Amino acid sequence: MSPLSSTQSLTPFYDATATDGARIARYAVALDQIPADFFADPDGAWTFEGLAEAAGFAIDAGVAVGALRRSFNGHPAGSAVVTLNAASRPFIAIIECPVAFVCTADDAERAASAA
Repeated sequence: MSPLSSTQSLTPFYDATATDGARIARYAVALDQIPADFFADPDGAWTFEGLAEAAGFAIDAGVAVGALRRSFNGHPAGSAVVTLNAASRPFIAIIECPVAFVCTADDAERAASAA
């Protein structure tokens, strides 16, 4: 299967926003259609188990987690890419994780920083 051109787009078979603000889109495509880097960590606040659950995959099904190398199909670069480690099951979930903010209180100031 050849990669999608920059003018093509895919329609997810599932597209929703979770209560924590994560946007979850599931696609039935082969992994070579997605600009994923499985050596990179996704942006935002997440856990491996949480991403597998959001993707709709059982943790013991051979789940792999990576990040988008560049924006793709409306998803920003750094979004989580979750897939099953099986060529015969071409399902990909792209999850835009919410950014985590940590507030600290000091006598003189308050600061927020993105995690």
